[in-house]
Amino acid sequence: MNTNPNAIKVLCYGDSNTNGTKPDRSGRFAANERWTGLLQKQLGDNYYIIEEGLGGRTTDLEHYNPDKPSRNGLVYFKACIDSHMPLDIIVVMLGTNDLKTTYNRSADDVAQALSQYPKYVDKYCADRSLKRPKIILVSPAYMDESAPKFVESMPKPGVYDEVSAQKSRQFADPIKRVAQETGCEFFDAAPVTKTGDDGCHLDEQSHRNLADNFAKIIAELK
Repeated sequence: MNTNPNAIKVLCYGDSNTNGTKPDRSGRFAANERWTGLLQKQLGDNYYIIEEGLGGRTTDLEHYNPDKPSRNGLVYFKACIDSHMPLDIIVVMLGTNDLKTTYNRSADDVAQALSQYPKYVDKYCADRSLKRPKIILVSPAYMDESAPKFVESMPKPGVYDEVSAQKSRQFADPIKRVAQETGCEFFDAAPVTKTGDDGCHLDEQSHRNLADNFAKIIAELK
């Protein structure tokens, strides 16, 4: 952890693409390869990057697989906020897992679910007379249904399909709208990222691209 007591605290809250899962499912990218680690290196000790990524995490849904508990992102987010506040900046990059066929969600549904995050932070801070951190809502990378291992890489057949990938390309507008309505910053990750062979997880260059972009955005927010 960063022991600089004056460091600007940045919570990066997301799913497997914040956790750093490799597209070949062989594990995680190393700490100095993941976008969060690269972001820490770029911003230096005056910032404290808190990595909170979990594979399968949804915006506010319980995971269909009982062997994967605690994937409801909103429930864990509340505990996470309690753990790390006071914070200066919160980055939320979620939504991809909501597109699994079992949930049957639209991009608008996902954006509406994301609106609960800044609303919770607002109430939390108001109840405790804390300064509200700046919040960045991120529209995630597109899934790629044409990727060579898109279907076979799934934990079970039918977790995602072509419709899921198509919905992922509809995220930006509704998430941007929610960001504007809730007083958040917005960033569209899709133009600077691409997924690897499984069509779901970011390739290594995309982690570098995300770090570069977030470094600029976060430095301007201080």
